[in-house]
Amino acid sequence: MHIALLLNSLDGGGGERAHVMLANALASNGHDVELIVVNRTGPCEALISPSVRVTDLAAGRAVRSLPKLVRTLRAHPPDILVSALVTANVLAALAGQVLRDLPMVAIEHGDMNAVYHVDKKQLAARIGYRLAPWVYGRFARIFCVDQSSLLSVAAFTRRQDLPLSVMPNVVIGDDADRMVAQDAAHPWIGGELPVFLNIGRMVEQKNHSLLLQAFARVIEKRPARLIVLGDGPLKEALEQERDALGLRDCVDMPGFRNPFPFLSGAAALVLSSRWEALPTVVIEALYVGCPVVVTKASMGTLELVGFGRYGRIAEREAPEALAQEILAVLDEKVDKEALRSQGAKYTGRAVASLYEQEFMNVLKEAAGRGQR
Repeated sequence: MHIALLLNSLDGGGGERAHVMLANALASNGHDVELIVVNRTGPCEALISPSVRVTDLAAGRAVRSLPKLVRTLRAHPPDILVSALVTANVLAALAGQVLRDLPMVAIEHGDMNAVYHVDKKQLAARIGYRLAPWVYGRFARIFCVDQSSLLSVAAFTRRQDLPLSVMPNVVIGDDADRMVAQDAAHPWIGGELPVFLNIGRMVEQKNHSLLLQAFARVIEKRPARLIVLGDGPLKEALEQERDALGLRDCVDMPGFRNPFPFLSGAAALVLSSRWEALPTVVIEALYVGCPVVVTKASMGTLELVGFGRYGRIAEREAPEALAQEILAVLDEKVDKEALRSQGAKYTGRAVASLYEQEFMNVLKEAAGRGQR
């Protein structure tokens, strides 16, 4: 099957990463996979498998890329086009108004309303979100990563006729076990004190301030350490807050690293986010058997931890509540095999097979319409 996947860019967000991972998994299963990007920029380029062909529209802005996209799809027509995230989804739907016979699938990765209020400062995003309610009917399927994301698409578009369904992300790639075996190269991992881990960009969404305030309460009762893997616009402010809380000697912020060896050596992953869709870092933690502590960031987050079966949940977005769950995980007996089984649901092999079946259904429906 010739499958084309469309992205606006290769930025380091979870949606971009998941789409690249899906492309890799489909290529690994023997499909002819083409990844089309409006701009070939961003850290996710490093994740692309050599088996995936990349077509760079090099359009500068998404609003200027439509003619190039149509020409690309006409020159090498795929059996199906799969886009992800609002800007690319709207672009694909507009191209589909010209290429009427091309089967198309869209993927949404989060709460459309919440993400809109973050992205609306960008012209392309504002245009995309305004057009979405009018053009999303072009898709044969719209996959959402969890039930809350599905409901948000229906609510934002105010359409009850969209072909919405839930489909998991590809999160765990074929190289995950190799990455787990690598050395974390951090003096705290493997030491005597328990090490808690947080992974994510340093932005308002991730609520690192809540995490720092909670951890200050943790070390009042138990000696421990915290490593925050990530970077972002709030890093300097968070380092200042860390120091003001007296945490300089027990909280390290070394930037982005391979997360897997850190997860395999951590006492728990702590997710402090205000909102999420289907948080990749929680799945990665589960896959290696690392306990998790989460906020009620989304229905997808709660589903991942089995509403408490596979992780601890802070009942309130408050330092005291999060600290209580962090402390509790230290005394909890953890069934690591159960965690690993939950994380394994998001491997490339498992998710690609689900997509393949849906693609075949879409193609059969399209063929049936063509015979009428």
